[in-house]
Amino acid sequence: MDNTVHTYIADNDALLIPGREVARYLGYSREAIIAGDELIDRTIEKVKGIMAGKAVYCRYPLSFFDEDGIVMPYGRIHSTQLRENLTGCTEIYLFAATIGAAFDRELTRARVRSLADAALLQATGAAAIEAVCDDLNARLEMEALSEGRKLHRRFSPGYGDFELDNQKGLFSVLNPSKYIGLSLMDTLIMSPEKSVSAVIGVEG
Repeated sequence: MDNTVHTYIADNDALLIPGREVARYLGYSREAIIAGDELIDRTIEKVKGIMAGKAVYCRYPLSFFDEDGIVMPYGRIHSTQLRENLTGCTEIYLFAATIGAAFDRELTRARVRSLADAALLQATGAAAIEAVCDDLNARLEMEALSEGRKLHRRFSPGYGDFELDNQKGLFSVLNPSKYIGLSLMDTLIMSPEKSVSAVIGVEG
């Protein structure tokens, strides 16, 4: 198996950042989420103009031990919920993605300028990084389908009993600071702020 770390760069023009998702992150009620909100649309275009959606990913063999044990590329871990998610899988993708440091700088300026502007920008950034992950996920899914296989939903460190400490393991094998300028702080928070790391199971 090729364990080469690959780099993905998002096409900002083609990237779909749904206004409904921005509204959801803002905490709008279901009834208040209306597609085509002009302020949200303008903020999405602004974020597209400053973000740099990038990711690194790699595919690895997968095996299990005990009832909840998983052999990851960086060592053995225990997680009942991740184990359930990976049932039927023989391989995994690990990935780390970000929308870049320019967004962080703009968010810092917005927090000084207006809390309302900052809240809208924060919500748009959250939707933007999910859009980057969705686009990468779709590409990996096409790759799996071409092999007659399918992907499971992505699962991130810090979700359920998949401990946040696993960030260190993912970063140790993917080395995203080298490829896309994404680093991990001692607090296990990623920098730039709007970033995601995850595991995706490959079944079949």
